[in-house]
Amino acid sequence: MQRGFTAIRSFVRYFFGKFFLSDAKYPYNRYDPNPMLKDMQLWTEVRHALFVEQISLREAAERFDLNFRTVQKIRDNASPPDYVRSSRRAPTKLQAFLPFIEEYLAEDAGMSPKQRHTAQRIYDRLREEHGYAGTDRAIRYAVEKLRRREEPLFIPLSHPRGHAQFDFGFAEAILGGVRQQVAYAVLSLPYSNVRYVQAFPRECTETFQEALKRAFSFLGGVPREIKFDNSKVNVGKIIGRRGEKPSLGLLQLESHYLFKHDFCYVYEPQEKGHTENAIGYVRRNFMVPIPEFRDFAAFNEYLERKCREEYAKTSAREEKTIGELFSEERASLLPLPDVEFESRRLETHRANSLSLVRFDRNDYSVPGEHAHKEFTVVGGIDTVRFLVEGECVAVHERDWGRNGTHYNPIHYLAIAEKRPNGLDFGAPFAEWQLPKEFDLLRRRLESKAGKQGKREYIRILRLFEHFSVDQLSRGIARALASNTTAYEGVRLYVQCAAEVSVELFSLDGRPHLQYVSLPIPDLNVYSTLMENHADEKTRNETDGAVEASLDATENADDGAGLRGDRGPLRDGERGPSRIPVTACGAGITGSGSEGGPEAAPIREIPEPENPGRFRLPGSAVDQHDAGESVDARGVHRQSGCDYPDRSTGDRQDTLGDGLRRQGLSGGPEGEVLPGERPDHATARSAGGEDAASHEKDAGVA
Repeated sequence: MQRGFTAIRSFVRYFFGKFFLSDAKYPYNRYDPNPMLKDMQLWTEVRHALFVEQISLREAAERFDLNFRTVQKIRDNASPPDYVRSSRRAPTKLQAFLPFIEEYLAEDAGMSPKQRHTAQRIYDRLREEHGYAGTDRAIRYAVEKLRRREEPLFIPLSHPRGHAQFDFGFAEAILGGVRQQVAYAVLSLPYSNVRYVQAFPRECTETFQEALKRAFSFLGGVPREIKFDNSKVNVGKIIGRRGEKPSLGLLQLESHYLFKHDFCYVYEPQEKGHTENAIGYVRRNFMVPIPEFRDFAAFNEYLERKCREEYAKTSAREEKTIGELFSEERASLLPLPDVEFESRRLETHRANSLSLVRFDRNDYSVPGEHAHKEFTVVGGIDTVRFLVEGECVAVHERDWGRNGTHYNPIHYLAIAEKRPNGLDFGAPFAEWQLPKEFDLLRRRLESKAGKQGKREYIRILRLFEHFSVDQLSRGIARALASNTTAYEGVRLYVQCAAEVSVELFSLDGRPHLQYVSLPIPDLNVYSTLMENHADEKTRNETDGAVEASLDATENADDGAGLRGDRGPLRDGERGPSRIPVTACGAGITGSGSEGGPEAAPIREIPEPENPGRFRLPGSAVDQHDAGESVDARGVHRQSGCDYPDRSTGDRQDTLGDGLRRQGLSGGPEGEVLPGERPDHATARSAGGEDAASHEKDAGVA
């Protein structure tokens, strides 16, 4: 009763003094239970009055309207003292149930986070099993306090320059009109807070390698050490609580880029907390609302642009921008290798009787002749290649789904040639769309030969193994226009349609050919045909042109170091030739311009190592032997060789005859020089015989 009366009296005094005894200067009164903890300025003024003005405690209490005991506390303490409970609080009803709560929480330590005690469940069990009569609010407060006490403690990590962290995150995106889950890779540099993001269909070895490859290219260097989690694409084997053996894909990257790896403890993602935070930051800032793009290429271009825009921002507790910090960190990165890394996964599979090879939960077709063989499958980001003994025999676009079958109809044409009905009922040909020329060709073949015509049509379709659709379509259109449906005829038309024009010969990369210089031909020599001794003058021009050409060729070979039989010649030195050539100042007969006949001396001229491989261009020698030129239709009169034009025929004919007269044929009669048309050997042989007889007659004269 007494305690209740005291409480009521204190309550009345507090409100009475607060509203009726307070003034503007001193808003606190003697009935306020704890005024000192609210205003340090009042505390300072009281102490100043006590120690400087030397007033008494009673006067201070009257002046500042404070309790006498409060003034005593102000005199004894320079600042308000902490509150100290005079007596220990009596134990509550919950005190006896705390051991049970601690037991429940200890049981949850080995359970899944989704199947642990809640505060409500603990309250229910205490009431049912132990007869707890208190409120659930007290239970919630006790559980929260105990759980906070059991939270783990951590040590702040250091982030040197050149260190990075990597991980995958998952989000939803709309690509090509289809809403799907994507895996986005994040590489972050904790020192500068640079982030790089790329999205992929899912997390696997190929995407893991491609993500790091693109990140290194974006940074312009390679971090010295990268911290990973313990996913299967990173770790090959986990020993204890930390990954010990890296995966094959990670080792391939380390061998190429020369960085080091470090793995976190299992279920301890805080060891790479910078990347964990970056994954959430990217999802909230780059992918809200749900991004929509036509394909992954456009999506990744958007993500890379957003990463570059982050360079202008300033990180928390930093004065410099992200771009400025990264400029400082760039010097700590390793240089990029000269050879580009290929992101791929290698597997070995055997083709079945349907000429299908299974890779990554999908089936892909291979040529029928390779059925039941072992294939090395190279899976990349965009394509899948199939190799047999190191030779690529099939390429398909990568399917990131599952249980799909991908046919190439060309792979089954060899089988369809033996089983013609498969062309109409086979699954590989069901959706094969060909130009209209193919349907017309098939109708004509089947109307003429029936089932054999279908086989002939399939045989023509096998030309797809060597030609493109456009080339085959143009060739078939020309064949149909000429009423040709047989395989051989169609093949010739297709080959003509596939021919490409000959490009100009370039001297780039061939420095030894740039030393060759030939005299400018004198077109006035044609007028000598109308004069006497035209044959002798023409032969003189021929000798001079051949000799000049051989000199230029040998000098070019010597300058380029192409002669293997001896060392390089000094300036002005000429190598001997083993081919004797009859020559005289006036002509090949050695008669001179006006003198009598005399024996022609034998002398040696320089000659290339293999003169048969060198074809002289048109010069004065081309003008010789006009009587053995081509006719009006462009056909050689003796050999029957068909040249593209008359000038070409003259040049080829006179060149062959001139070389034989000089003893430069390089082999027995009728032998074809490298790069020369076979039919020209006959023409040159005939020309050589005619020239020999002519020389014999001239010598007798």
